Amino acid sequence: MVQEKKINWGIIVLSIAILVLAASVIFTGVKVINTTKEGVKNLKNQVVRELEKTMRKEAISFIYAYRKSAVENRKLSPEDIEEGYRFADKFLSK
Repeated sequence: MVQEKKINWGIIVLSIAILVLAASVIFTGVKVINTTKEGVKNLKNQVVRELEKTMRKEAISFIYAYRKSAVENRKLSPEDIEEGYRFADKFLSK
């Protein structure tokens, strides 16, 4: 008598289910990493734009204040700097 080998379908189905689960975990991890990278990139771009705007405003205001005090042949005062900030706000809002 020749015995036929029985196929254990439960183990095959369980193995396939584990492989599908592992693949879904890997793809989820990749998706999370990509989403995080995009978020960090967007945040970096936003910070860079904000710094550029602030530095531009500071430069314009200090140049204005320095030129005003130099034209009037006196020392730089806090009022000059405040007026420079107002000028920079007007200049950059256009």
